[in-house]
Amino acid sequence: MHAIYDDLGGSDGVRTAVTVMYHRIAADPELAPWFDGVDTDRLKAHQRAFLAAAFGGPQVFTGRSIPEAHGGMAITDDAFDRVVSALMTALADLGVAKEAVNTVGERLEGMRGDIVGA
Repeated sequence: MHAIYDDLGGSDGVRTAVTVMYHRIAADPELAPWFDGVDTDRLKAHQRAFLAAAFGGPQVFTGRSIPEAHGGMAITDDAFDRVVSALMTALADLGVAKEAVNTVGERLEGMRGDIVGA
């Protein structure tokens, strides 16, 4: 079975995309405050592991469930959209095929109900 993970460039592609995504988030005045005081190195490692597992990579994700990780954070639809957009733009800028980027967006959209809490 072909995994979207391969379309993203495997481990190196996911690592680069997550790095670029968090640079975009840090530069976004609407999103940056959500990450004040957060250990971003730890968060990036967690995000890489999650995305790799979610998109068919060889990694096993052992973190908290999506609802547990985001519960009580009062994440808005706008914040969710901005983070997803940051990732999708990073992937597109890195040359990931449009079809693969769209697939990522569709899969993340399916998680909205478990993440958005405001």
